[in-house]
Amino acid sequence: MVGPINTGAAAGGAGVATANASTTVPVTGVVLSVYIKYNGSPPAGTTDVIVSTVGTSPDVPSLTMLTITDAATDGYFYPRINIDSTAGASQAAAWDYMVIRDFVNVKIQGANNDDTADVWLFVEG
Repeated sequence: MVGPINTGAAAGGAGVATANASTTVPVTGVVLSVYIKYNGSPPAGTTDVIVSTVGTSPDVPSLTMLTITDAATDGYFYPRINIDSTAGASQAAAWDYMVIRDFVNVKIQGANNDDTADVWLFVEG
């Protein structure tokens, strides 16, 4: 388990405040699930939380693992990635776990001033 990763206090105004933070060490493994806990009073109609890898060279480009939009309810999420055929084409309704090896960034946006989010990653490997 990795976390909590706290976004830091959002700033910028009611319903438009934003903040983000990254892990201090790279996270390596298979992402099994993500837990998000909202802190403060983020508006459910505008608050987004985005969990992604940073994409710092020499690692692979950034990968958005999870985007929760217009929500403010704590919960578990089980992000998966669409898999490809041997020809590189996306397979309809074919999903699998994602593998990461990078720093992880957590962003809150569309929140109120001083709102934050804590994120835990459940990673195998």
